Amino acid sequence: MPKSIHCCCLQSTHVIAVFTAIVLLTTSCSNTRNLVILNDVPDSARIALPYLEAPISTIQADDILEIKISGSNPETTNDFNTKGAGFAPMGSGGVTATSSPNYLVDREGNIEIYKIGKIKAAGLTLEQFKNNLVTLLEKELVAPSVVVRFTNLRFTVLGEVRTPSVYSTPNEKISILEALGYAGDLTIYAKRNAVRIIRDSSGHREIGNINLNQKSLFTSPFYYIKRNDVILVESDFSTKKQSENIARTASLIGILSSLITVIYLVLRK
Repeated sequence: MPKSIHCCCLQSTHVIAVFTAIVLLTTSCSNTRNLVILNDVPDSARIALPYLEAPISTIQADDILEIKISGSNPETTNDFNTKGAGFAPMGSGGVTATSSPNYLVDREGNIEIYKIGKIKAAGLTLEQFKNNLVTLLEKELVAPSVVVRFTNLRFTVLGEVRTPSVYSTPNEKISILEALGYAGDLTIYAKRNAVRIIRDSSGHREIGNINLNQKSLFTSPFYYIKRNDVILVESDFSTKKQSENIARTASLIGILSSLITVIYLVLRK
């Protein structure tokens, strides 16, 4: 085989290898920072952030409340905790019958409790509803005490996450980061600087944007998720296009490398 052809083949292979490395390194450097959440936070052992008060939620239709009633006579209070229609949230956001003292708020915003009847719940905070219920129970029990909590913080995560779905958790308060954790985190194609939260609270709808790349998300009114929120993670089409171009380039480079190798082996014989 002529020496010039041999050198030409080797040089071509080296050029392709160098070109591939440059493309991959350039792309990696340009995209790595965008993939990091809170990339504007400085390296520090401790960073002080402004105080953010958790939102006070009001009861809505279709909410599920855990209501625990107690009093001086356990035998009497036991009826209130066992003879009511109980419900408990499932992982999919549905409900199923259970013996626990959980109550579904009906479409009219009421809850029906043993011996008390229907009580207005929608539009009230948990504290307001509890106080109203204690007042009504004083006619039936001695020194009644009531504990009320939400059991169905239900939200939806859609878009560029690993497992988009509807989620339900017994926690009364979770953050946007925890909610995304339920969905298995963002994909590499997620637009981290424009995550939308669609909120529908008793017919009042609003859309908020959160930038996960900046620490300002900790002071956003949308940092804490509310019941029935829809989290929409948009696709970063520029990143997708760039990845597709890299894949095409890598494929072309692989074909050229194979072709040069074949030519080299044929000419060598």
